[in-house]
Order: sequence, then structure tokens, then C-alpha cells
Amino acid sequence: MAFCRPTVGYDTWISELYPFLSQRAALAYETVDPANVPCTSLAGAATVRDGDGAFTMRILVPTDAGEYSVYVHRTTESTPWAVEQITPLTSE
Repeated sequence: MAFCRPTVGYDTWISELYPFLSQRAALAYETVDPANVPCTSLAGAATVRDGDGAFTMRILVPTDAGEYSVYVHRTTESTPWAVEQITPLTSE
């Protein structure tokens, strides 16, 4: 998971995270210091929590720091998914 890398420098972290983010999320995550992200690795397979499966989905991603909820969206079925939000599950 590109998000869970607290030991990577900010410029590398954000530039490697950008391709996965929507424009709105890219602006929001520019304010995040990767050193404050507690997870460092995945701890299992991601699972779909809910969503329509065509345009929006919320995916649960287990990490070594607990489960994260990842909201993804796309505008058409032929466009790639973009991450809108990454949130520790306990904060929902």
C-alpha cells in the first residue's frame, strides 16, 4: 500500500501516492506527513465493505496498524478507480 510508508521522505511518498488519488484527495493528502502514518505493511487481503461495485466502493484494508477504510470512485466504467479517502477504521 503506497500510503503505509512512514519512513519514506515526503516528496517520494506523495509523488508515488498521487497516481492512486483523485484530484480532491491529492490536495487533501498533500498536508499529510508520512512519518505520522502508523502502518508500514499490509496484513492480509483487502475486502469490499460496500458500494455499488460500478462507480463507488469502500474497501477494508488490513495493515499492521489496524484496518483502514479506503473509499474509491470512478466516473465511468472505463475509467480507473481513484482513491477519495483513506481512514483508519476506528475513526469512522
